[in-house]
Amino acid sequence: MLDFLINIDNQLMYFLNVNLANPFFDFVMPIVTHEWFVRIFFLFFAIAAAVFGGKYGRITALLLVLTVILTDQASSGLIKPLVGRLRPCKNLDGLNVLINCSSGKSFPSGHATNSFGQAVIWVWRYPKYKWFFIISAAVIALSRIFVGVHYPFDVLTGAILGTICGLIVFLIWTMAKRMIAANKALDKRA
Repeated sequence: MLDFLINIDNQLMYFLNVNLANPFFDFVMPIVTHEWFVRIFFLFFAIAAAVFGGKYGRITALLLVLTVILTDQASSGLIKPLVGRLRPCKNLDGLNVLINCSSGKSFPSGHATNSFGQAVIWVWRYPKYKWFFIISAAVIALSRIFVGVHYPFDVLTGAILGTICGLIVFLIWTMAKRMIAANKALDKRA
């Protein structure tokens, strides 16, 4: 079964990375996937929320920071060392590798995990802009395949893990707000 899934992942990798390669993706995807672009992209919106969004925006920025900590630790700190999967650019011949192939592990994609975790918080806090953040997360995640450093299953798993992490932060925040409200209600009665 595992060999079957690995074979599908390899075929998808070649299809997306080689067959769909084109000059536009070859130019744009290395920019989108660059670690500084991703950081600046999300940091810009977090700072904008904190500066212009009042208390609600500052809380959103805090939730985004907590989400990045959780997503990064879950993907890069816990799962990648346990799984130890080599990157496709180290493992497959004939890929369209557009950036440096790092020695880091491949499964799951940290970019996908972080960007989808962030997207969950943005969708929850600012639903008016949900499609912008969902599409942004998807493009960042897919860029990892197009530049040749992650398999499709790495990206899919990262997107799922990031979504779960974002939902965990959402649930913890929701429970904390309820506990604070309940304590305030008890204090008023006393």
